Amino acid sequence: MHDLIRAKLKLVNQYIIPFSGLKEGIHEFTFVFGNEFFEEHEVLEVYSGDLKAMVLLEKKANLLNLSVKIDGSVEIQCDKCLESFNFPIRYRGNLLVKFGNNPEQGTDEIWVLRPEEHTLNLEQYFFECIGLSLPIQRNHSEKPDGTTDCNPEMLRILKSYSSQQQAIAGPDPRWDKLKSFLNDINTN
Repeated sequence: MHDLIRAKLKLVNQYIIPFSGLKEGIHEFTFVFGNEFFEEHEVLEVYSGDLKAMVLLEKKANLLNLSVKIDGSVEIQCDKCLESFNFPIRYRGNLLVKFGNNPEQGTDEIWVLRPEEHTLNLEQYFFECIGLSLPIQRNHSEKPDGTTDCNPEMLRILKSYSSQQQAIAGPDPRWDKLKSFLNDINTN
């Protein structure tokens, strides 16, 4: 039980920047995302991954300006053939951190921290950046010759079911009225 709590704290603490001790100017931070991160955030539906984030933090008297780059790849499941494949991630973004008494006034790109805060936890920000970098439809990419790396056996099975459904259903009669309307327009 204590090992689980310690592991959770380690995961959370590794994405924190203690900015209060930093001098004004530019500072560079590197963060690594491995399988622990994706196990903790399983809603991303990523099996495994190897990502690296480079954060350039510019500290000014009353704000922090962060430039974030995330690169690497993650293993996700193909929606078509259900096999896993590596998907490259390349994210570029900026985050502005201001100080004020109303943190709820922040947005996705502008965070507001209370003046007494001394650390910046970027775990949720990284989670969202990675999530936004994933495609909605997750399929093997198509090669220039029109083929994919999808499992050919699964594609054959899908095609046979698709053909069977079309044969059973036949042409959709709801389109007949529209077809006659189009024919009338084209003949006039």
